[in-house]
Amino acid sequence: MLSERSRLAVVGAVAALAVHVGCSGGSGLPAAYPVAGLVTVDGEPLNEGTITFEPADGKGGVYGGPIRAGRYDVKVASGPKKVSIIGMKDLGVLGPDGKPAPSQFLPAKYNTRTELTAAVEPRTNDIPFALTAEKR
Repeated sequence: MLSERSRLAVVGAVAALAVHVGCSGGSGLPAAYPVAGLVTVDGEPLNEGTITFEPADGKGGVYGGPIRAGRYDVKVASGPKKVSIIGMKDLGVLGPDGKPAPSQFLPAKYNTRTELTAAVEPRTNDIPFALTAEKR
């Protein structure tokens, strides 16, 4: 069984790959449509993170990209999707270089065990996400 840290690394790797797959113009890929929106956490824009859209049935490509200043803007194939969001912020953890390193802070229900869904239509889509952080 993967540790929470390992699961986050896998989700991050998928997000990085998703940016590549989602932006690819290769033949054989389904049409992708603009999907953008605001991601808030406790009413405030998520400063930094990633978002991925995976087919709800597990068949097809994964699409995604960065979240900056609460906004994301990606292209995604139409259909029902599972959505994963990773949120990064400075939690006082030091990196290997001894400097503060951003850490993932959102509950697993938004990423490694996502409960988020979206329906991407064959048109321009505005899909906001209002999340809540677990209080520590």
